[in-house]
Amino acid sequence: MTQTLPSILITIDVEDWFQVENLRPWFPPSSWASCELRAEKNNPPVARPFDRQSIKATFFILGWIAERLPDLVREIAKQGHEVASHGYGHFMCDQVSEKELKDDLVKSKTLLEKILGSEIQGYRAPNFSIHDRALNLVQECGYQYDSSYNNFNRHGRYGKITLHENQKQGIAYAFENHFYELPVSNLNFGQAIIPWGGGGYFRLLPPWLYKAGLRHSLKQNNAFVFYMHPWEIDPGQPRVKNVSGLNGWKHYLNLDKTYDRLEDLIQSFRHCEFITCSQYLSKTVIETVENRLKQ
Repeated sequence: MTQTLPSILITIDVEDWFQVENLRPWFPPSSWASCELRAEKNNPPVARPFDRQSIKATFFILGWIAERLPDLVREIAKQGHEVASHGYGHFMCDQVSEKELKDDLVKSKTLLEKILGSEIQGYRAPNFSIHDRALNLVQECGYQYDSSYNNFNRHGRYGKITLHENQKQGIAYAFENHFYELPVSNLNFGQAIIPWGGGGYFRLLPPWLYKAGLRHSLKQNNAFVFYMHPWEIDPGQPRVKNVSGLNGWKHYLNLDKTYDRLEDLIQSFRHCEFITCSQYLSKTVIETVENRLKQ
C-alpha cells in the first residue's frame, strides 16, 4: 500500500462515571437513575482540543446516555464528529444471551439514528468484550464496522475474535459484505503485546513514553486507534469511599492530568491526520482497490 499521511483515530467511549465496570458493585444499573449525570459537562471539554485543531473523532455513545441527553448527541454530530454506538446498557457481550445482546445492539442503533436522522455505522462493545458470535450479531444488526477488539490477552474482560492476516487492509480487517473490524491499537514486540491504546494506560504512562510508543506504532502501521472516556478528564466526579484499593487506584489515577496530556498528544502529532473510524475505512478501502488495480 502506498504510504500516506499517518492517521490517528481518536475514539471516545461516552459513558458516565458510575457506569464503569470497576465501580459496578457499587453502582448496578438499577441505581443509575439516581446518580449525578456528568456526561454533558465532560463531553464539551473533551472535544475542545479537537475544535481548535479541526480534528474529527468518533464518539461511541451509550444508548442510556443518548436517551437522556439527545442534544449532546446532536451537538457532537453538528461539530463534524462521527457518532457510533456503545450499546445501550453497558453490559459485557459474554454475560448475556444472544437475544439480549441483539436487542441491545438494535435498541442503541435505532435510538441514535432517530436522534440524528442518519445511519449509525460503528459499534464498540463495553470493556472490549467482543467474541466471534457477538461480532456476527453486530453485522447482522446492520452495522458496517466494529471497533471492539483489543488483542492484549492478559485482561480478563477483553474478548477474542478470529482474524486472519489475509483479511487485513491497513489496520482494519475486512469480512464479507463490506463489514470491518477496526481493533484498538497496542504495541507488538515479537510475540509480546503491550497495552497502549489509551484509557488507563494513557493516564498511567509518562507522556514522553506514551508518545514514543505511539510513534513506534505509527512507524509500523501508519495508523493508530486511541480511546478514552469523558469521565477520565473529570477529577471533580463523586468519589466512592469504599471502593477497593486496586479498582479505586485504576479509576482515579491522574484524572487531573488527562486533559492536558490529551492536548499535548494532539499538538505533538499535529503532522498526522486525525480522522474518524468511518473516514479511515473509506480511505483504506479506496487505497486497497487502487493498489490492486496497479498490480
